Amino acid sequence: MPMGRVLDVGAGQGLLALKIAEKNTGLKSYGIDISQKAVDAARASASKSGLANALQFDVGDVCSLPYVDEFFDLIISTFSLHHWPDKAAGLNEIHRVLKPGGEAWIYDHCKDPSPEARRQLRRDFGNLPAWFALAHMRIVSSSLTWEEARSILEDPSLKYQEKRLEMNDIFLLLRLKKTGAVARQMKTR
Repeated sequence: MPMGRVLDVGAGQGLLALKIAEKNTGLKSYGIDISQKAVDAARASASKSGLANALQFDVGDVCSLPYVDEFFDLIISTFSLHHWPDKAAGLNEIHRVLKPGGEAWIYDHCKDPSPEARRQLRRDFGNLPAWFALAHMRIVSSSLTWEEARSILEDPSLKYQEKRLEMNDIFLLLRLKKTGAVARQMKTR
């Protein structure tokens, strides 16, 4: 069983952090969001699920995380990168709180999903829900294009030694790794 600390940046109401805590009792899950209302809801959900001791939710900004250096083994962010006013500053702040050998997995919507991904959405959810989902990605939210995501990774101020961009149907993934002397990797029992 994995052990260590995981942070969800832009945690909203804490659903991902809750799932991680449910499935991996050796991990301490943290969530951070800029919204006090979202953090209050996440804390209430953690308490209701009986996982309050396995979770910690904090209010804060990705550009100024309230954690000590080299604290987390893994940092995940799902669909919040496009909201960050200074993406490089946020990614470098994540780098600061990652342990050597730690990774950051930053997911966001792709503004231009592949034709196969569009067909799959229609097959899975029907025409109308698929249309709304695609409209949301193209118009309502500030989804990223492949080129925009690539330019974020090519920013010379980023401190990561390993950077990779992946596209999986309707999602982009920035996979970042902090190398260096490994303090403590996530262990298995």
